[in-house]
Amino acid sequence: MAVTTVSIRLAMKKIATITCGMSPRVLPVAVIPVATFRSPTDRLFAVSVPFEYRSEVYSYLAEHLTFHPVMERGNLLLTSEQAAAVVQLAEGTASNHDCLPLR
Repeated sequence: MAVTTVSIRLAMKKIATITCGMSPRVLPVAVIPVATFRSPTDRLFAVSVPFEYRSEVYSYLAEHLTFHPVMERGNLLLTSEQAAAVVQLAEGTASNHDCLPLR
């Protein structure tokens, strides 16, 4: 699955709604190109979750994913694979909660 900044933004807003009862209006996501030995086109996604939501959102991610979120300078850093896992998690929770579906 190709992950985009839009799909990550929607997934993180969905998770914020699940954990906090509401989602932030603005949730910036940036793409950082990273050349690695595995793939010269690998990328990191930097997600800036507002501080009011961070604790709950990061705890939820740590509880439901096989990796622990990495924070740097207030941003959540995700590899392409980790970002895909976050999007899948949010899509899977759409039917388990009374929230708007991820679109």
